[in-house]
Amino acid sequence: MSQFKPHSKRPGAAGNHKRTRSNKPKSGLQKHQYLIEHMDSLGQGVCKQEGTVTFIAKTLPDESGVARIHKRSKGVQFAKAETLDQPSAQRVEAECVHFNECPGCHYLHTDYDTELGFKRGALIKIMQPLLRSGQLSETIIEVVAAPDRLAYRNRMQLHYRHKYIGLVDAATDQVIEIPSCKMIRPELQSKFDALYNKKTWTESHQGKGHCELYLDADGVKQTWNSSYADGGFTQVNSAMNAVLKKIVSTEIVSTQMVSKEVANNKSPNRLLDLFSGNGNLSDDALLAGEAVLPRVMVDVADNSHDDYLKIDLFDEGALKRFKRLSEVTQFDSVLLDPPRKGFPALAEWVKLCKPKQLIYVSCNAATMARDLSTLEGKFTIDKLLLVDMFPSTYHFETVACLSFK
Repeated sequence: MSQFKPHSKRPGAAGNHKRTRSNKPKSGLQKHQYLIEHMDSLGQGVCKQEGTVTFIAKTLPDESGVARIHKRSKGVQFAKAETLDQPSAQRVEAECVHFNECPGCHYLHTDYDTELGFKRGALIKIMQPLLRSGQLSETIIEVVAAPDRLAYRNRMQLHYRHKYIGLVDAATDQVIEIPSCKMIRPELQSKFDALYNKKTWTESHQGKGHCELYLDADGVKQTWNSSYADGGFTQVNSAMNAVLKKIVSTEIVSTQMVSKEVANNKSPNRLLDLFSGNGNLSDDALLAGEAVLPRVMVDVADNSHDDYLKIDLFDEGALKRFKRLSEVTQFDSVLLDPPRKGFPALAEWVKLCKPKQLIYVSCNAATMARDLSTLEGKFTIDKLLLVDMFPSTYHFETVACLSFK
């Protein structure tokens, strides 16, 4: 029998962080013998012993041992493994000393191929409504692996409480310090180390708050208690962002080329980019050649692009405002990359724009599946790609490529 031992855990102000009574397990339920059956979509092992479902982080299928319950909610419970009686054949030694305690990574206790397998399985489960309806075939699901599993993050937000700085563990509501974190890009290392070495920041930043380090075209920046991505949103994995842009560009250009051939070059091919930001995903398609002509970008932030419309797409009057401001309302291709809550109004926009092609990029496959399920008319999902933008975590990007008849 082996025992899980914390490598580096330093709690924030002891006694100041309270767990609500409704979430606190009764003393008789604090320990739980577990046998993991499978993984869930959040990278947790799932145990169904003793008449209840228990989710246990940092475990793998077929592993057994004893876990301590830290939360009960809606008929299920959440626990943390204390001992490991039977390890999985898929278990490996984590490359980061903080892994057992840190909430930032979820899969460093297994190899990368196994991690990708778990993620593909999670995506398939999320897509079950579309698979059952016949609108999606499991055979078209592709996994796009990342070149680097570590040292890829160009942005890191850390929370501080008093003199402790790191990531907040939701289970204990404590700050877990991670001075030896393996996820950050080398360019951030110097400023990251400075947060832990002498902690001079505590002289001007007291109580609790957050610090963000990020890399942009001008170098490494550091902000304190500002909004996330205060300097402008960027994907945290530059290498995989380039892969994502290439995927989107190739899909748009190939469809537009076919459209031009069918139309004998008599009509322009238009692209609508919803939740466009600064054009991260559509710029490359425009640069790829003459295949894509007019583009309309729509988002809520300020933008100096000539082809940009500032509209809050979640506002009830967004569609009416778009029809009033845009010179055209029908597009050959519609591209969207919404936030995690998805885009419930998607079907209304597709009905207006009548695209031949829809490319939906999502950081939350569940809301994407919900939105795609609302579409009407005849369409096919030609490709579904799992793009591993966030190796070592349960997060990933999904790209759905649809064609309408």
